[in-house]
Amino acid sequence: MAKLWGGRFARKKMDADVLKFTSSIDVDKKLAEYDCVSTKVHVQMLCNAGLLSNGEKKKLLGILDGLLDKIKKGKFEKLENYEDIHSAIQDYVEKKAPLAAKKMHTGRSRNEQVVNDVRLYCKDNIEEIQKLILKLQKTLTHLAKKNINIIMPGYTHLNRAQPVLFSHLVMAYVEMLGRDHERLEGAKSRSDVSVMGSGAIAGSALKLDRKFTARKLGFNNISANSIDAVSDRDFVVEFVSSLCLVAVHLSRICEDLILYSTAEFGFLEIGADFCTGSSLMPQKKNPDVLELVRGKSAQVMGALNSLVILLKGLPHSYNRDLQEDKKPLFESVDFITSALQIMAGLIASITVKKKAAREALEDEFIYATDLAEYLVRKGLSFKDAHEAVGKIVKHCIKKNINISDLSISELKKFSEELDKNVYGLLNPEVSVENKKTPGSTNPKLVKKEIDKWNKKLK
Repeated sequence: MAKLWGGRFARKKMDADVLKFTSSIDVDKKLAEYDCVSTKVHVQMLCNAGLLSNGEKKKLLGILDGLLDKIKKGKFEKLENYEDIHSAIQDYVEKKAPLAAKKMHTGRSRNEQVVNDVRLYCKDNIEEIQKLILKLQKTLTHLAKKNINIIMPGYTHLNRAQPVLFSHLVMAYVEMLGRDHERLEGAKSRSDVSVMGSGAIAGSALKLDRKFTARKLGFNNISANSIDAVSDRDFVVEFVSSLCLVAVHLSRICEDLILYSTAEFGFLEIGADFCTGSSLMPQKKNPDVLELVRGKSAQVMGALNSLVILLKGLPHSYNRDLQEDKKPLFESVDFITSALQIMAGLIASITVKKKAAREALEDEFIYATDLAEYLVRKGLSFKDAHEAVGKIVKHCIKKNINISDLSISELKKFSEELDKNVYGLLNPEVSVENKKTPGSTNPKLVKKEIDKWNKKLK
């Protein structure tokens, strides 16, 4: 096919190795539908501007509609000899309407064309990912509500810290994902800018209706500076940055679920559909889905790094380096989309083992903070209360006994303020119900949080 830029060069055919090296068709063919839709709008705008006749417009739109149908059905093939998707679509139309198609690229540069396509792609995929986040949040909220009465050890430094409702932990995941949803909303607003009419760098001398193009493509804004418009990839970085945090959050959730489903913890059972076995050890039930989500999340972090390094040394305005922005974007979107989908199913498969969680709470040292706060309520400074309870724990470890094994007289050796009420504090239900601060693990407050999110997610 004739290149969109062929007139400047004497050669008739591009060197095959150079074409292969410079071609982006394997990656940007994902933009085919967006490019076809954008071209349809561009044709309508050119006709409105008197740069195409009504007959030419109808012919071109008919061909583009047919091509769009092919693209949606996955029948737009044999693209390997093209530089990019824009050239492939131009060539397809030229073969069917040679004269009219020669006008189709009027007032348009691939520099702006590709940015606009990517912006459309980002807008659509941000909305899709936001829907998947909401679905996962709903699944988590349902899991929390279903297990509202289950208490288990909460951990800091991966050591038992204080009793918490399992639902409180699950709602922490909902909060994390809520921030992800908000960040994506911001990324979507920065993607919602049409750059068509910017040309290659300087705009156009033709009377192009930029607002018409933007409106027909569903954009709410048009770019303000043609140089910035064709070289800006901030919106891509922001989108992938937002996805990076989604990946981090999913990975952390996976790590919790992997740990809690091991025999060493034993608090959870993951549905068999989301696990695999061992080729050698018959007893194994491996949480491979969780491990792969955790492992693949590194790809999104690598993609973000790739993008910012790609951009950091580029002079204004467009440079061919920017061709390399799409692969990390597309791969990040594909992974996060699939990870959110599969995590919703996995979360729904979880069974919580109440007995194992209860047994872990028999470790009475987990109530040490409850004892310290009890002493504070009795009038001690927290520093003195902390020291007294710390000495009790140290003594019990040395004697290999529980706190409840100590008599009142023995407890009073550590603090005169300790009395028989102490024994009642060594209880998980009492521990969580005694929490008063907003956002704490108190069952009433957790139920309110679940109700709040249920309303919000509707």
